[in-house]
Amino acid sequence: MRLLLALGTVVLVLVATGCGGVEDPTQQFARKAIESHLARDAHYDLDKIRCTGNPRPWFVERQATESICAVGRAVGGCDWFRVELIPVGSQVTSRVELRSQDAGCSPT
Repeated sequence: MRLLLALGTVVLVLVATGCGGVEDPTQQFARKAIESHLARDAHYDLDKIRCTGNPRPWFVERQATESICAVGRAVGGCDWFRVELIPVGSQVTSRVELRSQDAGCSPT
C-alpha cells in the first residue's frame, strides 16, 4: 500500500510540474514569432496561440530546434504553424511556415 501511495505521489508531482499554464522560454519565443508573422492577418485570433515547448531536461539534454503552434482562426478552428529556431551567433531568429490549414483543433 505504501509503495502504491509513493508511486501515486511521484506521478502526481510529475504531472503537476509538466502541465502548467506558464510558458517556457521556447514557447514564448515561438508565440511571439507567430504574433509578428501574422500581425496584420485578420484571419487569425492572436489571443489563441499555443506552442510546444522545450522538452523537460530529464528526457532530452538539448534545446529544441522547432516548435509547433496551434493558432486560432477568426472563424473557429485553428491552423498549425511550424516555428524553426535558428541560432545566429549568440542570438536566435525564427522561420515560420504554415503546416496544416483548418487542422480541426481548438487552441484554447
